[in-house]
Amino acid sequence: MAVFNPANGDAQPVFALDLANGPQQGAITAAALVQMAGPKLDFFNVVVQNGSQQNIDLRNQLGNVTSGVFTPGVVVQLNQSVQETATIAMYQVEGASASGIISYAVYPSGAYTAATLQAQLRALGNIQITASDGTVTGVNVEGTDVVNVGFKLAAS
Repeated sequence: MAVFNPANGDAQPVFALDLANGPQQGAITAAALVQMAGPKLDFFNVVVQNGSQQNIDLRNQLGNVTSGVFTPGVVVQLNQSVQETATIAMYQVEGASASGIISYAVYPSGAYTAATLQAQLRALGNIQITASDGTVTGVNVEGTDVVNVGFKLAAS
């Protein structure tokens, strides 16, 4: 009688077939993220800057209400621009003073390169933001820089 021993409990990246193109054979040669909760993601670090390379403080650009007036902020515009080509799985605006940093995890993988996302965000130029009382303010994003940072779990 033939015996087939089940291969249960191994650490093969069975949910990362798009990364490994099937099960690993022997020792792995490069780190690969195993994403069991969804599609493979691309990770970008965006530093929102004006044309003079000065960081834009994003802490008050998430949309806020002051004295009954709602101002949507520039983050909504940036998100809408990113989502013209890819879907945002998650994003994070840094809380550090005037860092101008927003990080994105998007899919499908390969929808953007750092260069194409940077060009698209820079092309937004001077974004006009209209508050609920009709006040219009501009936020210049022509100097925005983008880096594809990849993903790595923190080792503390």
